[in-house]
Amino acid sequence: MVNFAIQPELMHTSVSKVISFLTPESKQLLYTSVLEIPSSVSEDDLEQSEGPIRHSTVKLSDLYKTEFRLDAEFNIATRLGGNELQDLEDSGLETKQLYGDNGFCEATFYSSRFNRVYVENNEHGVPFLSSSEIISFRPETSRYLSRKNIPDLEKLLIQKWDILISRSGAVGNVGLATEYFAGKALSEDTIRLRVNDADTAGYITAFLRSRYGRPQLTKLVYGSVISTVELEHLERVLIPDLPPIRQIAIGRLMCKAGELRDEANRFLDEADQLLHERLNLPYLKSIAPNGNASAIAKIKASQLMGRLEGSFHDPVAIAAEKQLSELSVEMTTIGDSRVTKEVRAITKFRKRTYVEKGGIPLLSSKQLFQIDPIDVKGLAKGAHTKDLPEIQLEENMIAVTCSGTIGRVQIIPAYMAKWTANQHATRFLAAEGMNAGYLYAWLASDYGYCLITRNSYGSVILEVDKEMFSSVPVPLPAPKIRNEIGNLVLKANQLRDEAWRNEQEAITRLENWIMNKPTAPAQDESDPNKVSLKDIRYDPNAIPIWELAARISAKVPNEEWAKLPSDLSQRFDYYQGLKDDS
Repeated sequence: MVNFAIQPELMHTSVSKVISFLTPESKQLLYTSVLEIPSSVSEDDLEQSEGPIRHSTVKLSDLYKTEFRLDAEFNIATRLGGNELQDLEDSGLETKQLYGDNGFCEATFYSSRFNRVYVENNEHGVPFLSSSEIISFRPETSRYLSRKNIPDLEKLLIQKWDILISRSGAVGNVGLATEYFAGKALSEDTIRLRVNDADTAGYITAFLRSRYGRPQLTKLVYGSVISTVELEHLERVLIPDLPPIRQIAIGRLMCKAGELRDEANRFLDEADQLLHERLNLPYLKSIAPNGNASAIAKIKASQLMGRLEGSFHDPVAIAAEKQLSELSVEMTTIGDSRVTKEVRAITKFRKRTYVEKGGIPLLSSKQLFQIDPIDVKGLAKGAHTKDLPEIQLEENMIAVTCSGTIGRVQIIPAYMAKWTANQHATRFLAAEGMNAGYLYAWLASDYGYCLITRNSYGSVILEVDKEMFSSVPVPLPAPKIRNEIGNLVLKANQLRDEAWRNEQEAITRLENWIMNKPTAPAQDESDPNKVSLKDIRYDPNAIPIWELAARISAKVPNEEWAKLPSDLSQRFDYYQGLKDDS
């Protein structure tokens, strides 16, 4: 017999976030999630700490089910998690494991840590993506893994329709690999799940990004410094096993969204290529091959322009300026009233009031580049009415990061209009007669990026201010050329919006099906015509169901088929609801 004594202990270290009590009466552990507090913090400061302290009791018998996970975050998330997980259990739907012997996914991949040997280009290497790129609008990388010096490189390569889950650091980001990802290598910080068909992959992705799926992933994390999830933890993730027709409907919407984003990226690539061709500009990598290598440049005192930093007098930027000076088209600057009607730096927005639900989405400079930002903070509408003219986003507005990571360019899609973004991205509004797509194409090009980043200042956190952005050179070709380039970008932006709406429709459908608890039809046990399933035998000579359906449909006149909505297969549940209401 084991004797237990009450031993309360508060650990004032960055490793522990738990107060634990062992009681002889209940054989329970009391978990309390606390803030990471250095031992020198006073009681007054402790009382003013933001956020309530959460606590719960966990039966010792329950620890067997969780393989003796003793960390407070996991047990409290399991015990006090949102109602979503309970709703899933109460829905009455059959569920399957995400991964396991009888799970949805049959194959999984993620490598252990390895020595990375990089090469300069894709001639001798494979593009290498980090885990953050799986939810990026436009996954890009300048790193290439050596084909020759990386053992088992094939295990790192992505296949089309792989389900990608970040497992370290920012845990729970979920992406669906499209053609754009195929053949690229992926960091060991991401788990790849593989199923037999694209529709199932899309269905699983939709669920994992829903309010019923993501909490199941995030509650599995462990680690006090770097949050991590292991492959075996995914066996605890349960997914409703909906009827195949519903899984297919959801999965195809998700796959279509991925294909739309691929098409959007092709338009952006085409716009960038057309920009260089129409302006007769060579790519900078062909005239300034040094790239990120250290370089020495000699300049005259008259060329200092008041800047003594070596980064401002970067040889690549000097080469870009020289190339632009030889153009036959007019050159001006971003601040020209013919180019922008406003270059808006966020300077007044400081104090913030957040709400848990119903607030105005506030994006960070990182979330601006994510296909479906997660953990977005919501601003209280009443408290920030005066801030909206400054921080609110608009369709086709251009945002450029101006703090920390400098020079990332985004054109705002329609669904982000009326959302807000913080002060770490400067806004550009195209002038009347200036195609916003052309302005984006220039700022996002190798020339635009180089001429923006050269202006950065700061020894720890880099910054670029409004005046510096306004001074960036921009060529002004004929309106016809600007529109030819810019319209490709605007088309891409429309496709991004359509992709997002497809995904939201898929996720919303899935969540609605889970919330509406199905009612099983009452069965009359005394019905003499009732046939038990165990008494049904397989008949290899029976007519296939699709042939029966073809025979029945052939009896329906064509004029009756013409009465059906053209989008019936995509919106079946909507029309079924109209029938039920009538």
